[in-house]
Amino acid sequence: MKPFIDRAYQEMTRLPPPETLCWRRLYTDACLLCAISQVSDLTQDDAAATEAVAILDRAIIIAGAPGRLDSIHQLIKDIQENYLTLKPLITSSGHKQPLTQMYHSSVFSLCVPCIEPPPNVLGRQWSQKPFVLQRYGYVQGWKALSSWASIDYLRSVAGPGRLVPVEVGKDYRTEEWTQRLMSWDYFLQSLDFPEHPAQPQNEVLYLAQHNLFMQFPALEGDIGIPEYVYACPDPPSCYPAYKPPGNTDGLIINAWLGPRGTISPAHTDPFFNCYVQVVGRKTVWLAPPDVSNLMYPFDTSTSDTTDKSRNPAANVTEPSMCNTSRVDVFPDSAEAEQASRDAFPDFWKEVPQKAMCVTLAPGDVLFFPPGWWHAMRSEETSFSISMWF
Repeated sequence: MKPFIDRAYQEMTRLPPPETLCWRRLYTDACLLCAISQVSDLTQDDAAATEAVAILDRAIIIAGAPGRLDSIHQLIKDIQENYLTLKPLITSSGHKQPLTQMYHSSVFSLCVPCIEPPPNVLGRQWSQKPFVLQRYGYVQGWKALSSWASIDYLRSVAGPGRLVPVEVGKDYRTEEWTQRLMSWDYFLQSLDFPEHPAQPQNEVLYLAQHNLFMQFPALEGDIGIPEYVYACPDPPSCYPAYKPPGNTDGLIINAWLGPRGTISPAHTDPFFNCYVQVVGRKTVWLAPPDVSNLMYPFDTSTSDTTDKSRNPAANVTEPSMCNTSRVDVFPDSAEAEQASRDAFPDFWKEVPQKAMCVTLAPGDVLFFPPGWWHAMRSEETSFSISMWF
């Protein structure tokens, strides 16, 4: 099956997404057959069973498992129940390192408006600018607010042997940044949880912009979909080119899970965003589309197409609309801020007066329109959900 998997992968990476369905199906079916052959003669072989689960996870992550998702979920469950068990976590023997204070620039003083009570409908009045719903009542009832703060729960929902796509590196704008498929258990142990301190890491690991619910559907039962995402808002005046996502639901849901200090640099997306903070605190920086000429964006006309698809801020559905700034809106020191001021003077002269910041707590919901520049920084281990609509 490996030649079929390799050929399908080659074509999927070469062709534009609308032309890859037949190759994604081939990749998925070849992975299914390969996984079945791995376990067909098993008596008690953890390594072969773990590899079979990994093959099936690749079909979901890389190809989306078109037409086979339910079958893959069932096969993973069967392999786990018959051949695998969750092993105890490795406990760190070292002392927990004291946290250093993160630098906060004083120039961004405007706050994102907090709306109370929440609007009944997402009319034009509320679809033009960002706003926050603090401790939003609908979200307060989510099981995720308590369960997702537990490493034991997140491991049990996935079961043993699972893989996830993880960004490796502090900043995807640098050459050192890459992506890697790794064990869900290994990734979780790199994070700080109340019952399990983080294992020491030489790398920054971040699960970003990933449809975790496609892999672990049991997590869907822990959340709900706020009614705002079904409001079908008109294009905002600042972004008349807006169109909703082109999938069947008109909705793209992604998970973002990472350690303290994780940063997503300033970028834009072409969709409305309903951003829910589930675990930990996260600071969000926002600026309106009319500052675009001051954001020092990368030159997308000369950048490599492959790099654009790897960019976690890029919306691969319409990559021509994505944009990423070269400015660090979250400098890590006063010296770094001064260096940024020297390199990008127009930004620091004009943008702070229009930019807004908010630190989201568990249960908070941030809404912002398409085209708005936004950057994120995790103040502690953070689990968030973005809903593009």
